[in-house]
Amino acid sequence: MAPYTPVTRMVPDRQGDTKGSAGPVGTVPTVVGGLGAMLGAGLFAGVAPATGLVGRWLPVALVIAAVPAVMSCCSTGDQAGVFPGPGGGYRYTREQLGRWPGRIAGGLYLAGRAAAAAALAGCFGAYLDPNHPVLPALVLLAAVLAADTLGLRPTPAVVRTLTVVVLVVLALVVVACFAIPPPPPTGVVPPAGTPGLDDATGLLPAAGVLFFAFLGFEQVTTGSATLRRPRVVIPVLVAVALGTYLLVAFAVLRQLGPTRLAVSAVPLRDALDAASAAPLDPVVTVAAMVATALGLLLVVGGGRRTAGAMAAGGDLPGMATTARVFVVGAGAVGVLVAGPARAIELAATCAPFYYAFTNASARLLSTEERAWPARTACFGLGVTVLIGMTMPPVDLAIALGVTVVSGLAGPLVAAVRSVLRR
Repeated sequence: MAPYTPVTRMVPDRQGDTKGSAGPVGTVPTVVGGLGAMLGAGLFAGVAPATGLVGRWLPVALVIAAVPAVMSCCSTGDQAGVFPGPGGGYRYTREQLGRWPGRIAGGLYLAGRAAAAAALAGCFGAYLDPNHPVLPALVLLAAVLAADTLGLRPTPAVVRTLTVVVLVVLALVVVACFAIPPPPPTGVVPPAGTPGLDDATGLLPAAGVLFFAFLGFEQVTTGSATLRRPRVVIPVLVAVALGTYLLVAFAVLRQLGPTRLAVSAVPLRDALDAASAAPLDPVVTVAAMVATALGLLLVVGGGRRTAGAMAAGGDLPGMATTARVFVVGAGAVGVLVAGPARAIELAATCAPFYYAFTNASARLLSTEERAWPARTACFGLGVTVLIGMTMPPVDLAIALGVTVVSGLAGPLVAAVRSVLRR
């Protein structure tokens, strides 16, 4: 394998950012397409475990989660213009901070993608067949593996069309939940320790869980060099996603209440049932299946591209295409041993630390290379680390293990190759 060649730095032309200069991608289609990568298990299932931590503080946790999301969006977008090509945060971190941090960032990304695959597939199965969710989840994983292997990937037009369909269904859910009064309270006070009790001390870990709902923005930011107005598109994308999540969160909280929402595997459908809108259940099921299947396709594609960059850099053995097998295979294991909520927590633990590396590397860009102030990356670094450290100890231990293995994988790969060449 050829040695890794450092990427030639490019200074993006920021002249037309705020003037709406001509470009190949406009603001509205870009935002809609970006939402397609974000409206998945984090929205259809992630609100439940987050509510279990904070109760009615859920909307506040969503706002907190949007802060590291927008900061990481800005950092990723800035670096994509300087280091164009596949690999995302792995390449940015390697080019700016060095090979060792790059390996760790890449390992955290792949582990997070595998957990995300389990969450998406598990959410798909839960909405399709709540009583037997595992089989549909495994079938989806196999279908996505086959589709990615055959090169069958959704075009931007298809992504935008499916996203509009999902948004229309979400609007129906919100309208139904607000149009019909919620069931009267039972008057029973839940005992201490019941999931869903109001607890502001759980805001940071709940924000970590909900940070997962914003993942997928790299589908937009890694192409920011071709955006017409990146300094407009990026904040608008996060703001629209946050607005959508807040509307859905308020709606399901209103109908289910925090304790019932906290234990729901299919919160949007349960909210419709509580609102006496059960005839809409099939529509919500289809929307959940579309959103999670689309998200899984994009997750596997992202893992494949990052693994390809890591293989080219000598930090992964074998062909880059083995990444899709790893992501899907690890996702299948996650489906079998854990539900969507646990998979979301693990993915949401790896993600902040991965974006901590991305923000740290963005701090080193020169003024000419960035559209956002350096303090954006500094603040993003601090917030992602803070949120990541509040996640459950078991997930932190797994993330630490991924960090150690990722750091050692590169030298081990190089040593094996050296022995094989003799």
